[in-house]
Amino acid sequence: MEITAATTVHAPEIVELWKEFMDFHRNCDPFFTRNKDAHKAFEEYVKEQITSKEAQVLVAVDSGHVISYSISQILKYPPIYLDETYGFISDIAVNSAYQRQGIGDAMLHRIFEWFRSRNIKRVELQVAAKNQVGYSFWRKNGFEDYIHVLYLKIEETDSFKPDEDQQEINRNR
Repeated sequence: MEITAATTVHAPEIVELWKEFMDFHRNCDPFFTRNKDAHKAFEEYVKEQITSKEAQVLVAVDSGHVISYSISQILKYPPIYLDETYGFISDIAVNSAYQRQGIGDAMLHRIFEWFRSRNIKRVELQVAAKNQVGYSFWRKNGFEDYIHVLYLKIEETDSFKPDEDQQEINRNR
């Protein structure tokens, strides 16, 4: 197995691995269900990232086939923080037949090398709340929780009802 920088030649195999990655997430949470043209949009995104100076796309290749990929980026916060620039790991995906063999750890090591070479001190990522496998991987590699992203799906028939504490506050105004 060899880890190397991806080229656009790798894009179709990366897309196939991404489909497996997304289907795993869909099984955790239906939100991650792909639309019928998602693979086309993702392939364009991958090609953009491959050529970007602010991104790194890696592939692990075994017997001539992509068995893992990662996408990492250098991003900027709004100019309100002391450190404006940070690293972001968008994806690390490993073919299910190759998981638990240290490939994700090896990819992460290469990602960290790239971030260090760019003087990046903080690395962030997002992991789906119901993806316990991914969450365990990131925690094992030293990542910590620092923010919780919440969502609410609003239905047309729903009406907002403040909780009891908020209703009491409103009455006392």
